[in-house]
Amino acid sequence: MKNILLVFGGKSYEHDISVVTAFQIYNKTRLEDVNLVLFYVSRENKFFIYKSEKCNLKDFSKSSNIEKNKKFKEVVFVSGENNRLFLKTRFGLKEYLMADYAIFACHGSLGENGKLVSFFEQFNIYSSVGNFDSLAICMNKFLFKQVMKGVGVPVVRGFKINKLEFEKNKENVEFMLRMMKFPVVIKANSGGSSIGVFVSKTLHEFYENINDAFEFDNEVLVEKLVNNAREFNIAILGTQESFEVSEIDEPIKEHDVLTFADKYLSSSVKKSSKLDVGIKNSMAGQQRKLPADINENLRLKINELAIKIFKSLNLSGVIRIDFLFDEENNKLYVCEVNAIPGSLAFYFFKGNSILTNRLVMKLIDVAKSNKELSNNFKLEFSTNVLE
Repeated sequence: MKNILLVFGGKSYEHDISVVTAFQIYNKTRLEDVNLVLFYVSRENKFFIYKSEKCNLKDFSKSSNIEKNKKFKEVVFVSGENNRLFLKTRFGLKEYLMADYAIFACHGSLGENGKLVSFFEQFNIYSSVGNFDSLAICMNKFLFKQVMKGVGVPVVRGFKINKLEFEKNKENVEFMLRMMKFPVVIKANSGGSSIGVFVSKTLHEFYENINDAFEFDNEVLVEKLVNNAREFNIAILGTQESFEVSEIDEPIKEHDVLTFADKYLSSSVKKSSKLDVGIKNSMAGQQRKLPADINENLRLKINELAIKIFKSLNLSGVIRIDFLFDEENNKLYVCEVNAIPGSLAFYFFKGNSILTNRLVMKLIDVAKSNKELSNNFKLEFSTNVLE
C-alpha cells in the first residue's frame, strides 16, 4: 500500500479553491493499493493530516479553529528522516506515516511557485508537478512572457510595474500607457484564479484599479486588452517523455476578461447559498464549450503551441494552458500556464476516458519519474580543498 499525500491549502488567496480541488479528487478516488492522505497546509503554513468519515468544507473556513478540531493532526518533518511524517503530541514527536509521493493540489503562492515542492524533495518526497524553475516561471506572469518571446511563442504586448517605482515615476507609466492606448488589463504579476485582474478604459480607472491590484502583489502586469477575444484552454498530462493532450475548451465569460465568478461560480451556484464539494463549485463547473467550436487550422495551432510550451518549460504532471484568439486579426496569443490547475483539469480528459482514478495513477507515475530523473545526476564531486 502506497501512502500518497494529497497536498492542498496554504497561505494564498486561492486557498479555498485548493480545498475544493482536493476534496473533488479525494472523494472520487477509489484505489485498492493507494492510501490517499489529505495533507493540509493551513493559512499559517502549518502542516496537518485531515481525517474524517465525512469531509466538510466548513472545517477549513476562516472561522474554524483547526487547532482544537480533532479531525486535524499536526505533523512535522524532521531533518534526516526521509519520507517520514511525525505527529506532534503533548509528549513530543511520534512517527506517524511513511509518505511515498505527493500530488499537489495547491493553487497560488507557496504551493504553486515551486517552494513547497522543493521543500518536500529535501525529504525525498517527490511530487506530480514540475521542478522549481518551471513552477517559478509559470507563477511569474512577466517572466513567463519573456521566456515565451525567447522561444517564439506569441504573447500580448505589455509591461511590468513595481509598486515602489510606480510611486516614484508615474509620468513614465503614463507615457507607456499613451503608447499602448486604452483599454488595458491590469493583473497581479503572481496572481491566479483571475483574482487581482482589472480592465481599465481610462486613465482615471487605471489609477483606481492599479491600487487595488497592488493589494495582491508588489508587481503588476499591464497588457493591451484584446477586444472581443475568444479564450481557449487546453490541458497536457504526463512527463516530458510521455504525455497526452486534451481537447480544447472555450470558457463562457460574461465580462471583457474571464473573472473569478466566471471560473468558479456557475449560474446555478451564484443563486445558491450552499457550497457543494461537487464539480459545479470548481473549474470543472465553469460554463464552457468542450470541445470548442473551432476550425481545424486553429485547433492544430493551439495543439502545436501547447506542446512547444510544455517542452520548453520542462513541465510535468497535469497543466492547463490558456490562449487568447483575436478573431478580427486572426492572431493567437498564449496567456498563461497554470501548473496546478483547478480540479487538476480532470474534466478536460473525459473524452479520453481519464477518470479520477486513472488521473491519480498517472500523477503517481509522474512523481516516480521525477524522482528517478533527479537521482540520475551526480550531486557530489571529490576534491582536496578541505584537506
